[in-house]
Amino acid sequence: MLPSPPSPEDANLQVLYDNRFKANAKSKQKIWDVLCKHFFQRFIPEESCVLDIAAGNCEFINYIKAHEKIAFDRNSDIYRYADQDVRAINDNFFNMGKYIKKNIDIIFASNLLEHLDSKEQVLAAIKLCYDYLVYGGKLLILQPNIKYVKGAYWDFIDHKIPLTEKSLIEAGQLCGFSVSYVIARFLPYTTKSRMPQHPLLVFLYLKIPFIRLLLGQQSFVVLEKQQ
Repeated sequence: MLPSPPSPEDANLQVLYDNRFKANAKSKQKIWDVLCKHFFQRFIPEESCVLDIAAGNCEFINYIKAHEKIAFDRNSDIYRYADQDVRAINDNFFNMGKYIKKNIDIIFASNLLEHLDSKEQVLAAIKLCYDYLVYGGKLLILQPNIKYVKGAYWDFIDHKIPLTEKSLIEAGQLCGFSVSYVIARFLPYTTKSRMPQHPLLVFLYLKIPFIRLLLGQQSFVVLEKQQ
């Protein structure tokens, strides 16, 4: 039996995320456009079926190129933000079996696992992804790293589980994944952090690893399902 879904209650999500993200929504879209084109796309063949299990405002799933795109989010605003080529599903991703009957090539999880209720639920989420991926499929995790964020990790009321890149690796291995790519210090903590906002500056940030060592507080881990 799967663990209970994460809180806060779904009815509060719209208010919570409007307050958190509305002010810089346009700049976030520009940032994600560059991130997808010049970084994330290299992990995602355009013929892939891609599943975003916590799509938020759909910045990743809208900008990534793929043959089939599916997005889950518990906030009903997903229907407002998802592009027409995205199959948007307003539900907890733990219920994906109700909607998805075939295996997925790529699963993307951005700033999700810290919101779950326990480490057991983190493992359940990663194992669920493993079960729905094809062999050779990948789980891409973008995750705040408490080792670098430190106390600011708790600035958000819905953060519950502290994680580092090493704990993500261990969790992935426990669920059967192999580790194919790791950047311990990748993006700044939030788009309100010191990350450059102009698309050209975001592009330069991606191309100069030294800057990431100074500003990166989120980790990026790619887990692969092997035979």
